[in-house]
Amino acid sequence: MHIHLKMSEFILSILKNSLSITFFVLAMMLFIEYINVKTSGSFCRNIQRKGWRQIVIGVLFGVLPGCLGTYTVVTLFSHNLVSLGALFATFVATMGDEAFLLFSLDMRTALLLTGILVVIAIVGGFLIDVLYKSKNLELGVAHFEIHKEESQHDEERPSVIENLKHASPHRAILLFGVLLIFVLSALGEIGHSHDIMPMEIEHHHEEHSLDWFSITFMLISLATACVLCVVPEHFLEHHFWEHIIQKHFLKVLGWTTCIITAVQLLNCWVELQDVVNQYRWCILIVAVLVGLIPESGPHILFISLYLSGSIPFSILLANMLVQDGHGGLPLFAESKLTFVFLKLSKAAIALLIGAVGMSF
Repeated sequence: MHIHLKMSEFILSILKNSLSITFFVLAMMLFIEYINVKTSGSFCRNIQRKGWRQIVIGVLFGVLPGCLGTYTVVTLFSHNLVSLGALFATFVATMGDEAFLLFSLDMRTALLLTGILVVIAIVGGFLIDVLYKSKNLELGVAHFEIHKEESQHDEERPSVIENLKHASPHRAILLFGVLLIFVLSALGEIGHSHDIMPMEIEHHHEEHSLDWFSITFMLISLATACVLCVVPEHFLEHHFWEHIIQKHFLKVLGWTTCIITAVQLLNCWVELQDVVNQYRWCILIVAVLVGLIPESGPHILFISLYLSGSIPFSILLANMLVQDGHGGLPLFAESKLTFVFLKLSKAAIALLIGAVGMSF
C-alpha cells in the first residue's frame, strides 16, 4: 500500500510539472498570436529586427527568476521572431528556479553571479548571431500568420456575451481547461515540484517560490480566459486550435513528460551529493554534466555546497552557466538540434571559465 501511494505521488508530481510547463508555453503562444493579429503583424515585424535589441530582450527575460522568461523567448524563437543569439543570451543569463533560493540566502553572490552571466550572455549572443548568419542555419519552426478576414472585419466581431452564448465545442473545451488550471493554481497544485532537491533546503525554497508560481499561473489563466472569450471563432479555430493546440500541445507535453520522468528516475538510483563528495577533483566536470540536465532541482546541490564553503565560486558559476532550469524542455520539444547546440556551447564555455577560475 505504501509503495502504491509513493508511485501515485511520483506520477502526480510529473504530471503537475509537465502540464504547468505546457500550459505556460501554449498561453504565451496564444498571447503573441493574438497581439500579432490585433496589430496586423507589426508586433512580430518589430521584434524580428536584427541587432542588439534582441540580445537585450533575451537577457532581460533570462535574468527573471524562474523559468517563465525562458519559456517566452523559446516561444518567440520557435516562430522565428528572435535570433539564435538572443535565445543563447536568454539561456546563459537565466538561473531558473535556483535564483529564488540564491537571492534569498546570499544576495551579494546572486548579484555577482547574475552580472557575470549577463556579460557572457551579451558577448556570446553577438558572436552566435555572427556565426548563425554566416552559416544561414534555419533552426526556427513556423511564423505567425495574418488572415485577411481578421484585418478587414474587426468591427463585425461578436461580443463576449454572444461568444459565450453560442460557444463552439473548441471554445467550451479550452475555457474549461483554463478554468481547471486556475482552480489548481489557487489550491497551490500548479507549479514546479522539487522532489529532487536536498531535503535540508527544500522547504526553504518552496517558501519563496510556491506562492509566486501560484499567483503567476492564476493571472495567466485569467488573461488566457479573457482572450478566449473575446476572440472570434475564426481566430479560435484557425490560429489557436489548428496552429497551437494541434501542432504544439502533444509535442511539448510528451517530450516534457519523458524528460522529467527520466530525471526523477535517475535521482532515485544516483545520489548526486555522494557522487560530488567522492570525486572532489572531478567536481568541475560533474557540475557541468549536472548542468546539462534540463530540470530545476539538481543544481541546488551546488548552491548548497558553495554556501557551506565546500566548493569555490568558479564551480558554482560553471554549473549555473550550463543549467537553464526547465527552460530547455519546450525547446527540446520544438528543435532538438538547437537544444543540443546551446547545451554543448554553454558546457564548453563553462569548462573554460571554470578551469581558469580553479587555477586561481
